[in-house]
Amino acid sequence: MDEFETLYRELKSDLQAVLEPLVDLAQHLLRRQGTFLPFGASLSNAGQVTFAGAGTEQEMTSSVEILPILHDGLRATAGQDETMAIAVCEWVKITPEGSSQTDAIKVLVEHRRGLTVAFYLPCRKRLLRGWTFGETMALRAQPEVHPWYASEGP
Repeated sequence: MDEFETLYRELKSDLQAVLEPLVDLAQHLLRRQGTFLPFGASLSNAGQVTFAGAGTEQEMTSSVEILPILHDGLRATAGQDETMAIAVCEWVKITPEGSSQTDAIKVLVEHRRGLTVAFYLPCRKRLLRGWTFGETMALRAQPEVHPWYASEGP
């Protein structure tokens, strides 16, 4: 078992604690609006999840404009000693191995102990049946927010 797998097993409850509320909210937004802009959350040492959002003064905005603002806010939150993990949830397109391209909910979780995992939940809009969701995939990922390594930068 490599270091990633060992750390993943050790921190799985922290990852789930921040992942599940973000996926629940993303699914709700999809069913209600059909899409969503990126949002995030932080997990405290006490296990409390706090949602984070970002916006611009423009009436219409995009993920490209929102993500840097959201990342800055999560870095500021992570600067507090009680933050154990941060996560960013966004709407993406993926091409799972052996399948065609599909929409997906992506949640990137960065843990204080150095573990970064990207979770992907494939989903499709079915005519007259609403959204259907596939199986969540967890993949080793590179940090995007860099909340505890400000000198490395995004």
